[in-house]
Formats: sequence, structure tokens, C-alpha cells
Amino acid sequence: MIKRSVWHGLLYLALAGASLQAGTIVLGDPAMTGTGNCDPFGCPEFFGLGTYQQVYAAAAFPGMIAIDGLTFFQGQVAGNGGQPAGGTYTLSFSYTPDTPGNLSLASASTNIAAGGQTFFTGSLPALTPGTSGDLLSFSGAPFVYNPADGDLLLTVSVSGAADANNYLYLDQAKCGPKSGCPSSSPVVSSSAYFGTSDGYSISGGNNTGGLVTDFGYTSAGGAATPEPGTWLLAAAGIAAIGYQRRRSRLS
Repeated sequence: MIKRSVWHGLLYLALAGASLQAGTIVLGDPAMTGTGNCDPFGCPEFFGLGTYQQVYAAAAFPGMIAIDGLTFFQGQVAGNGGQPAGGTYTLSFSYTPDTPGNLSLASASTNIAAGGQTFFTGSLPALTPGTSGDLLSFSGAPFVYNPADGDLLLTVSVSGAADANNYLYLDQAKCGPKSGCPSSSPVVSSSAYFGTSDGYSISGGNNTGGLVTDFGYTSAGGAATPEPGTWLLAAAGIAAIGYQRRRSRLS
């Protein structure tokens, strides 16, 4: 029993040691001051929103990553008591042929290229406290994204939308396709929306930057290199595996 426990422990260390490190990247800073965007998570009912899309420039990412977390910020309009809207939300990732400022406004499906995957489905999570306002955070099925294959598209669909009494306004990037950008700040995102108002189809967007977004990820496909100590730990575990196999053949 003791030998088996030691063996399992060494195997665990080998696998854990070979794993790559997690990280985060925030796209869209700095935010527009004193304002924000209530679509798609704060006022979808009021605007008849059905689908919201946000495109992120491939060049803004560090390399191939597996996205497993999303966080949006309530830093600029933090004192109005705004709460997430009701309804069923579906967040999906895909590649898109469209760059920031150039999403098709004719149909949301036109912007979706290969590799689509659902990330989250359900009611919006409750806000959590942050350093300068509340956070709206999602975790979901990891989406492996390779910037070499195209820009990243986030598609948010909502059904049964019901706005809270106070709308939730989330931070929006100051730099957009048709808005003034701070010095040395490139355009990294833009958004588009699609819905129905008074029986008429509506769409718009492509002018301003998208919501400031924090991506939680783990590196994938060699995007990060393990530290030397990690390699040594993995090697020790592999050596233990070989030793155990040799003992088994001799016994």
C-alpha cells in the first residue's frame, strides 16, 4: 500500500511539473472615463437585443492560449447600483474574417468563421468586488485560440431578457475604430449588436471600442516554456515511472 501511494505521488508530480502556467491579459485599457456600455449584460430588454458580438485583434494576444475565463469591469459607473440583467445568456468563441471596425451588420452569423465553441450558457453570474468597482466574471469550457488563424470573435446571445431596475454599465475601451485613441494605443476591439425594436430589426456598431476584457488562460501548444525547475521535476517523475516499470518486470 505504501509503495503504491509513493508511486501515485511521483506520477502526480511528473504530470503537474510538466503543466504550463496560467495567466491573464486585459484588452481595451484605458477605459472611457465616467461612462460605459450597458449592452449586452445590463440593458438588453430596453434595446431589444438578441445578439452582441465583439471582435479582438489577433495581434493583441501573446500566442496560442486556452481561454478559460472572462472578466468585465464596472469601474467607471460603479455607484449606480447597476446589476446584471436577467435571461438566458450564451457566450461563444470563434474565429472571424472581420477586423475591429469591420463586423458585418447585416447578419451576426456572417461574422462567425471556423472553430465556433460555446463557452458559457445560463443566467448571468452575480457581481464580485474588485479593486475599483465590481466585476462580472465567467468561467467555462476552455477555447484554444491561435492568433495565427485569425481574429477572435465573442458572440453573446440572450433570450428572455429582463433588465434590472438599475442598468449595469461596464467599462468600454477608449480606443475604437472611430474614436480618439491615446498615444501609442492601437485599436484592439470593436462591437456590433443585433435585435428587434417595435417589430423592426435593428443593428449597429463598429464605431467604438469593445468592453474592456480580462482573459484568463493557460498556455497551449508551446506558447510558454516551463521553467528549468519544472523540467527537472518532470524528469524526476518520468525516471520514477521507468524505475517502477523495471521493478515490475523483475518481480
